[in-house]
Amino acid sequence: MIGVVKSYDARRGVGVLTPDKGGAEIAVFASEVERAGLARLTPGERFSFAVKTDDALRRSFAVKLERLTPAA
Repeated sequence: MIGVVKSYDARRGVGVLTPDKGGAEIAVFASEVERAGLARLTPGERFSFAVKTDDALRRSFAVKLERLTPAA
């Protein structure tokens, strides 16, 4: 899936990604940002990501973040 960072609050450790193809916004947590080797997310950045659903909590969140470089 590909989308853009809508918001990210490093202090709270959570952000929101908006998928390009529409649908529900996806939460992204600091642990996944760190796992991707990033310090923070900046609104407007584009990423590819997978969506994982926690069945017990009935919530989905982004995993396997990969920053997409802008076309030159």
